[in-house]
Amino acid sequence: MVRKALIGCGAISSILYLVSIDVIAALQHPEYHNYTAQMVSELMAVGAPTRKLLIYLFIPYNLLVFAFAAGVWLCAGKPATSLTSAALLGYAVVSAVGLLLYPMDLRGTIDSQRDGPHIAATVVLSLFIMAAMVCGAFVRGRRFRLYSLATLATVVAFGTLAGFLAHPMPGPTPWIGLAERVNIYATMLWILLLSVTLLTTDGIPSAKPARPD
Repeated sequence: MVRKALIGCGAISSILYLVSIDVIAALQHPEYHNYTAQMVSELMAVGAPTRKLLIYLFIPYNLLVFAFAAGVWLCAGKPATSLTSAALLGYAVVSAVGLLLYPMDLRGTIDSQRDGPHIAATVVLSLFIMAAMVCGAFVRGRRFRLYSLATLATVVAFGTLAGFLAHPMPGPTPWIGLAERVNIYATMLWILLLSVTLLTTDGIPSAKPARPD
């Protein structure tokens, strides 16, 4: 029962994250009008009116991811599951620390000293979640493996695209918000489906090689 409750935290965390950024915070920010052109990080930038709100919302989010990582660890039946848990734990740590210590500056800030460390923290965060996808691909059968690898390819492609689209800042960035959101929504959906997959299979991966679905 405890294991299932912890695993269920993964699905809840994804829903909370998306509702926090694109419903609660975005609607509270008076200058956040364009989801395709404005970055998610702008909602958490130093001086943003929604920064404090998102810090409060992301405390339970990161706790839920910590709990999910613990639940995945309790499912460990083969190395891939343990490695997935470790990668999710690293993701949760960097997410919690990065939000507090490495925010970006508001768009238009001249000679920003914060954007570099923020980008570095984002790259590390991305590496942890990609590692989780690689390891998580081998937790269940062939269908989930293919889905995980397709999600990984999506995250790499749109993460790279977002990096290129950010280059004109502090000027206009017409499509960066869309690229970021494809990346983020793909990641959150993967976490949600990993959680559901482990719940519906009683959370115990077979120690034997998985048969194709």
